[in-house]
Amino acid sequence: MVGLKCSFQDSENLYLVMEYLPGGDLQDRLERNRPPEWRQAVRLIQQTCNALQFAHDNGVLHGDLKPAHILLDAEEQAVLTGFGLAFITDELVERAPEYMAPEVMAQGEVDGRSDTFSAAAVLYELLTGVNPARKGNWLSVTRPDNIHAELPVELSDLVLRALSKNPEDRPKAGVFARQLGELLSEQSIDEMPAIQMEPEVEEEPAAEFVPQVLAVEEVVDPVTAVLCSAPPEAEARRALENLLNQALASSVEWLADSVLAIFSRPLLAIEAAHAAVLQFSLDKLSACVVTGVFKRDRIWAETRPELGGLACRNMDRLYTMLVACPKQKLRLDSETSTYAPDSLRFVPVEGEYDLVQLQDEPEPEPEPPPAPPPSLEERLGSSGTRRRPPDLVDHVPSALRGQARTMEIVKPKEPSRINFNNLISLALIIFFGAAAYFIWPMLQTGELVLNGGPPKVALTVSVDGKAGEAYKAGNTLTLRVGEHTIKVSAKGYTPFEKKVVIKAKKTERIPIKLSKAKKGK
Repeated sequence: MVGLKCSFQDSENLYLVMEYLPGGDLQDRLERNRPPEWRQAVRLIQQTCNALQFAHDNGVLHGDLKPAHILLDAEEQAVLTGFGLAFITDELVERAPEYMAPEVMAQGEVDGRSDTFSAAAVLYELLTGVNPARKGNWLSVTRPDNIHAELPVELSDLVLRALSKNPEDRPKAGVFARQLGELLSEQSIDEMPAIQMEPEVEEEPAAEFVPQVLAVEEVVDPVTAVLCSAPPEAEARRALENLLNQALASSVEWLADSVLAIFSRPLLAIEAAHAAVLQFSLDKLSACVVTGVFKRDRIWAETRPELGGLACRNMDRLYTMLVACPKQKLRLDSETSTYAPDSLRFVPVEGEYDLVQLQDEPEPEPEPPPAPPPSLEERLGSSGTRRRPPDLVDHVPSALRGQARTMEIVKPKEPSRINFNNLISLALIIFFGAAAYFIWPMLQTGELVLNGGPPKVALTVSVDGKAGEAYKAGNTLTLRVGEHTIKVSAKGYTPFEKKVVIKAKKTERIPIKLSKAKKGK
């Protein structure tokens, strides 16, 4: 941070003498398309985060971190400035939106991790030359190593973790600085040239020479991990743990909202996960299975404590799969699916090229009802005629038997009648069907969210000409499906009016654009 050297006053004027920084600022270098080399950029942001942590420890939030506030001295060391807008409260005011954390944009609760987000945004722009906020989408940030292949994968992981939308997932400024410093140290060690040692003269070894082993890197074999959502009741949790242990799990670990079981064989893991989903159907458990190396990573363990004792990249992937998995479903990765038994059918997950999901068993077709006994007419014949039994004509003489005819009892035909009850029922069905077709869409609702607007200014929202109501930017309005006219008013500003189309079960987001009202109006 820039320090005050001295101050003095003559008869008329006040003077301040401050440190001279000939290196300029990072904003000037970005505009001239001369960003620092990536190692230098990481070192500058590391120094900036150390300065931020010092300010946070003294109860000061910067609130306006951007490249223009990071200056360089004669030795190319970072100096953090811009504290003229800092304050010692828990509330931030709106500053540069390109580097502002999501909770600051939403005017929510903030702390020092909001400054960590801004520092990571500046580092992202120094590494890639792109600021994702200028595209209006912080949620789908491209990995820096996908833009420049020479960047380490670990550096991209650190930057994206510090750009997390959830403040709880971000490290503090001091932790972020330490992680960047360790990354630079590892890169320096990896890039050091090998030292050519001169061959030593062989000497006879001592009689009882014992070599000393300094370090042996642990070798971790691939395993299959099962992650299940945890039931709420303690008794059900004990039953689930017993099920996994009986399925020959190597270890079982309870996390905040799930349980992790490690298996040495993928087939045992798949069968255990399938049994858990079936037996705990009332709790609507879901399970995901991944095969790979689960070696605990220190950086993941510090920043993602919800991943448990095996916090690493594969554990984060498994946890993300469980969060997106529907209830009462079983999902596997492509490698584990090759070990699935033939009795279980898996289908690809839509939108995920390397995931499969257990196919639901088709419901059995209902058996047809037993046929009713034949009616009297069916037993007598379709014509309704009845012939006299032959024994009634046996007594006729043989001479007249050829002329004998059997008697026919003809069923009289009933005159056709119109069933008005059926006609009325049909008319009612048509009427209510048409009413449902046209009225039902009008009863559906959608959501509208208005973002932005002047900070700390009371807003009034009017929908379709109705009386205006107080509104806070970022809140959700529930409206009927169709076209609506939204009018946003604020004292001292020209009203903002816009027509929006609300769709069922959709959220429309519209930025508020209010301009200062001219005097006299």
